[in-house]
Amino acid sequence: MINLVNKVALITGSMAIVGRDQTKLDKVAAECETKSPQHYKPVVIKADFIREEDVVRTFEETISVYKTLDILINNAAIPAHKGFGEPDAMADYDRVQQVNVRAVVRLTELAAPHLKETKGAIVNVSSVAGIKPFPATWSYCMSKAALDMFTKCMAGKLAPHVRVNTVSPGGVLTSFARDRPDPEAFRARLAEMHPMQRLAEPVDLANVIAFLASDAARNMTGSIVVSDSGMLVADPYAK
Repeated sequence: MINLVNKVALITGSMAIVGRDQTKLDKVAAECETKSPQHYKPVVIKADFIREEDVVRTFEETISVYKTLDILINNAAIPAHKGFGEPDAMADYDRVQQVNVRAVVRLTELAAPHLKETKGAIVNVSSVAGIKPFPATWSYCMSKAALDMFTKCMAGKLAPHVRVNTVSPGGVLTSFARDRPDPEAFRARLAEMHPMQRLAEPVDLANVIAFLASDAARNMTGSIVVSDSGMLVADPYAK
């Protein structure tokens, strides 16, 4: 049974890039409070993980309020915008690695001593792009492959005190997909890449994350859990 009652969790980012928009952050916080049986009000921190000082501030503000930490969810990430060899591709590469890799490493470094005390858990949100190459988004693929290996290294390093696992989604129906000029066509095109013919809803990933963060997954560490509607097993020759 998944039981996260009275657990303190630090969750970074969102797939809709909510973290830089205070109005959207407040809306998400209000929804969390409404859905909480105890009506707990989450601490909301506006941050841009391109800036390392914001990474540190996010952690310090969390600890200053709760004094402890049970769960770290490394979810903040940004996409790649430049193809290999394009102008400013290296600047884009640096941005992607800073947010998707370095910020995760730094936050984990800060959180580890507290998580050891609570026998806590880390869940990293990766992507099937860390396993399956997508040349057009090469730097994003590299960042997620690095994150997968970081998960395995930290699972060994932090055991037996802290469990470290990853969830790797395929296509996810976020506001990025909904806000396209023709969202239904875009969604249908993406769904065709998945044998299950559907994109994941955010709740599909939340369920996996909650499981990995809970004692129900107490025997799991160093695992890469794929939740991708079958994207990795899609037959490229199928009609």
